[in-house]
Amino acid sequence: DCAVACAFVSYCGPFNQHYRNMLINDGFTTDLVKHKVPVTTGLNVISFLVDEGTIGDWQLQGLPSDALSIQNGILVTRSARFPLMVDPQNQAVAWLLNREKDNLPTGVDITDMDDKRLKDRLEFCMGEGKTIIIAVEEDVDPLLDPVLEKRIQKKGRSSFIVVADKKMEYDPRFNLMMVTRLPNPKFSPELQAKTTLIDFTVTQKGLEEQLLAKVIQREQKALEEQLNIVVEQVTQNTKTLLKLDADLLHRLTSSDGNLLDDDELVGVLKDVKDTAEDVKKKLVLATDTKTAIETKREQYRPVATRGAVLYFSIVDMSNVNVMYQTSLKQFEALFQKSFDEAETSNVLTKRVAHIIDTMTYIVYRYINRGLYEKDRLIFVFVITTKLLITASMIHQTDMDLFLRGGAALDINSVAAKPFSWMSDEAWLNVVALTQQVPSFKTLTNDIRTSDAVWRKWYEDNTPEALPIPGYEQQIKDNKDTGPFLRLLLVRSLRMDRALVCMADFIYNTPQMGPRYVEPVTDTVETVYETMDNFTPVVFLLSIGADPTEAIELLA
Repeated sequence: DCAVACAFVSYCGPFNQHYRNMLINDGFTTDLVKHKVPVTTGLNVISFLVDEGTIGDWQLQGLPSDALSIQNGILVTRSARFPLMVDPQNQAVAWLLNREKDNLPTGVDITDMDDKRLKDRLEFCMGEGKTIIIAVEEDVDPLLDPVLEKRIQKKGRSSFIVVADKKMEYDPRFNLMMVTRLPNPKFSPELQAKTTLIDFTVTQKGLEEQLLAKVIQREQKALEEQLNIVVEQVTQNTKTLLKLDADLLHRLTSSDGNLLDDDELVGVLKDVKDTAEDVKKKLVLATDTKTAIETKREQYRPVATRGAVLYFSIVDMSNVNVMYQTSLKQFEALFQKSFDEAETSNVLTKRVAHIIDTMTYIVYRYINRGLYEKDRLIFVFVITTKLLITASMIHQTDMDLFLRGGAALDINSVAAKPFSWMSDEAWLNVVALTQQVPSFKTLTNDIRTSDAVWRKWYEDNTPEALPIPGYEQQIKDNKDTGPFLRLLLVRSLRMDRALVCMADFIYNTPQMGPRYVEPVTDTVETVYETMDNFTPVVFLLSIGADPTEAIELLA
């Protein structure tokens, strides 16, 4: 188990949750079993490496409560090498500034790599046993190499490191932390070997939990404050229990002779027992209170889930064009705005529905403004499919099928195409649909038996507007995923009509609707309504466009 935990701390930092689990369970543990080394299967590295009291402290300091963030907390605090954190959403920095607030140099939170006083600050922090947080991009100044490699020299009782030909005192309490805001930095292998690289990129589940706290803060402030008090009490009580255990073990191991003859030890045992019972009662009470609060909080979860889906849809757009960048801070401002603009209601479910509807439209309009015309439909399509995947109405495999079709199949290794009017590509797509989508499991046979009807549909100029032979009623009856099934079929047989059908799919999906595909125009007036006095507005001009007159008129 220790070997698995060490391997986790040494190697798992750069990876996401899914890959970390794969490494621990399918990599390290499987390897130990293969070599007949006793190991706990399904080892939980979190409970193995850190106690509940410490996790509670981290959460009070601002570390998100999802498993990935807690693992990252372990990696930052337990690694022998100094941490280098990939932190595009400022999650790590927010936590570290709280955690290390008493240990940072006075008046300095974060030092930039190109700061002229970097060497002086480094010397001060190393000598005084302070923490220095350095913001980096992709390269790190070679000045830091001796520190990262911990080339510590000892002379008498003191330790020092030679940095740029200068002996600097080294206090063992010194801590160096490096953070980059780049989402996908390219660090050199040498730098990665000298540091512990940790991926702090926010996950959808992690963001959902954070947004839920913000929802409750706005809608039910007393509830969130009560939860924070309970979490603090649970943390304190858990730490008391752990301390009692440690004290008792120490006394038992340091006691000589017969334990029953040691009156002081018997008295301590009784005190420990009484205190432990009292603490356990408090923990049970606090857990019950926490459960009751969590039940109330859960009613607002759909708002947080929608918020997380919208944010990650926005993040995905940077893969379409690197210019489409939106920070988490920007998104959170839109998230908060939706509470002000949403219609009020005394019925909780209605209020939640109003917030979700308002938030989705506000985010859509805000992001839509900054997209090229050709990318606007893609953005709404990404939101719609992510919503369906998150609600488990469709699966990622369905999206993979939509994107790839039957491209992985070979025309010579599948059932022979029985008619000449269909292209080879379309036939491979149909075979893939038959194999992977239960609703279309008889599609190849259906096309064979109704050849003429399908040919007429296939050769029509607008097949997406026609009833689908043999499947129309089934698709119409399926309100949740019917529009997506229609899109899959049109994309498979008539790729040229997929874009038009995508708009129909968004139009007919209950979670979205007509207003997300209808044309919208942003005037200078509507832009001005959303402006403030500290965020600049940038106009990207295409040929022939000039907003100068409109801006002057507004002014």
